[in-house]
Amino acid sequence: MPTNRTPLYRRRRLLTWEEEASLEWGDVTRGKPPAFASDAARRAAWERTREYFLMSYAYQDGTRPQAWWDYDAPQLGVKHPRDYDYERAALWDAKLLSDEEVATLETRWREYFEQAQEPEFWFCLGITKPGSTSATWLKGAAARRAHYRWAGIPHALIRKWSAERRPHQKTFR
Repeated sequence: MPTNRTPLYRRRRLLTWEEEASLEWGDVTRGKPPAFASDAARRAAWERTREYFLMSYAYQDGTRPQAWWDYDAPQLGVKHPRDYDYERAALWDAKLLSDEEVATLETRWREYFEQAQEPEFWFCLGITKPGSTSATWLKGAAARRAHYRWAGIPHALIRKWSAERRPHQKTFR
């Protein structure tokens, strides 16, 4: 029976799911072969699909795909922080975030900073000792430092906001 329907043409996938995952999160294939045959093949795939990945990351509040950290960041002089929580802070320090990302992140970081200024502030580290069934809690300055680390607040902002909170000392003669 004839039809007048127009066939749909879908975008052909350039990469397999494993290859996309490798570029986005890094190689985390446990027990399986790597997604790419070599680092050169991975770099070539990143060069072909960089714009696609960066557009999809444009709305993720200051993070970048793992391939960006592997191939583009060294050229810009930025080191990938060992701690995932400081990834946004490293990009903020290097001034590589868009104005929207900076505004969003600074607002969120300021909320976390103010939260830690409450008089009876406590921070839970979770279960830190093997075999323990109770969580470890911190109080005071140690709790604030742990909270700042967890929130990934850049050190420069912590110093700035802490200085703003200190009472101004004037010398009267």
